[in-house]
This record gives sequence, structure tokens and C-alpha cells, in this order.
Amino acid sequence: MSPEALAGLRDYHLPEPMPWWPPAPGWWLLALGAALLALLLWLRYRRRRAQARAPLLALRELARLRERWQRDGDDTAFVRELAQLIRRYAISRWPADDAAGLTGAGWRGYLAQKCADAPAPVRAALDGALGEAVTRWPYQPSPAHTSTELDPADLAESAAALLRHGAASTTGTRT
Repeated sequence: MSPEALAGLRDYHLPEPMPWWPPAPGWWLLALGAALLALLLWLRYRRRRAQARAPLLALRELARLRERWQRDGDDTAFVRELAQLIRRYAISRWPADDAAGLTGAGWRGYLAQKCADAPAPVRAALDGALGEAVTRWPYQPSPAHTSTELDPADLAESAAALLRHGAASTTGTRT
């Protein structure tokens, strides 16, 4: 090799540095996965928060119902609104279940199943007057307000115990 041939060669050179933008496809996939995970965690948080708030909101609504009943003395309206409140509570507390379409013995059985771990007074109320109040009495033209079966004050206490049980079980339950 002649020195003139070597003189025409250039010195070695480094490649251009890698640009930081746009990122490689793997980084895009990682960012997409992180965003999707954040969205799912946020949705789960909102669902749990709504389920945890359901008993507290229902207890507030029950207090309003009691107030209205004490002011008006309308047993029929109280029982109907109490049944609607318990149904709305169940639908918001357990949204994945099909509670909205249940009636009669199916609805009563559903409530008994959901409250299987409730204290004995709550289960007894569901088997007794409260169970009748939410399944049968709202659909009668005039509930048995003259009979001793129906005591709106006892129904309100039983419903409050049911809702308080729901509030207590919400804080410790993972769904």
C-alpha cells in the first residue's frame, strides 16, 4: 500500500446520537399500558367509593322518610318509599347483581342472601315485618295499617339496622 492511498482515507467517525424523540415502539406500548392501568385503577376506586357511600346516603334518605312519616302520619306512603329505598340501596350497593328485576320471594331471598352475615336482629327483621314490607305491602292498595303487623317505627329501625350493617360491611369488604 502506498502512502498516497492512505492519505486519502478519513479518520473513523462516531454515528449520530440517538434522538430522544420519537421513542421506540416499546416505550409507546409501556406508556399505553401505564395509562390503561391508571384508568382501570381510577374506575375501581370510583366504584368502591360509590358502594361505600350507598349505605350512608340510604341512611340519610331513611331519616328524611322518618321525618316525613312523623309529620304526615301516612303509613302507606312510608312503606312504599321504604321499599323503594331498600331496592335502590341494593341496586347501588351490588350493581353487578340483577336485583332490579326481582320481586316477591325472589327479592326477599336475595336480601336474605346478601345479609346472611348480618346480626340476628337484621336477619329476623328480613324474615318478619321488614321482609313483608319490602315484598308485599307496597303493592297492596292499602297496607295493613290497622293491624299490629305494620309498625312504621319498627320498620324504620329494622331498615336502619340493615343499612348500618351494609355500611359496616362495606369498609371491610374487598370486591
